[in-house]
Amino acid sequence: MADPIITIGSNGDAVKKAQKALNDRGWWLTVDKIFGSLTRNAVVGYQTQRSVGSGWEFSYPLKVDGIVGPATWSRLTPPVIKRKGTGNAVRLLQELLNGNGYSPGPMDGKFGPLTETAVKDFQLGWLTVDGIVGGKTWAALGS
Repeated sequence: MADPIITIGSNGDAVKKAQKALNDRGWWLTVDKIFGSLTRNAVVGYQTQRSVGSGWEFSYPLKVDGIVGPATWSRLTPPVIKRKGTGNAVRLLQELLNGNGYSPGPMDGKFGPLTETAVKDFQLGWLTVDGIVGGKTWAALGS
């Protein structure tokens, strides 16, 4: 099931999930399940850093609107991926690895051996080196 669209006035587990993911990316919020002005400001800041012209938009720029909808969720909480994975999340991973100075090979949306090596090289010294891209690796990459 897809995450719901959340905005000012929303509350509950989806807000908690967004607040935790924002915290993992340096936006220090109280995780209170309430989408108030502080959460909205963090969302706007996060979106601004990943909007057109920011340098970190890659193929998936965000609209700066203070709403956590499908596009923002896809950058804020991408799925866990590993070798043999394919699709947009893998392409975003490849672009983030490249932007962080690691060479994943072609930006083709295919999680092959070069992408796996780049993931492991990135994880070395920071995270558990397993070649799997979960929440901690996504956050460290700046998704």
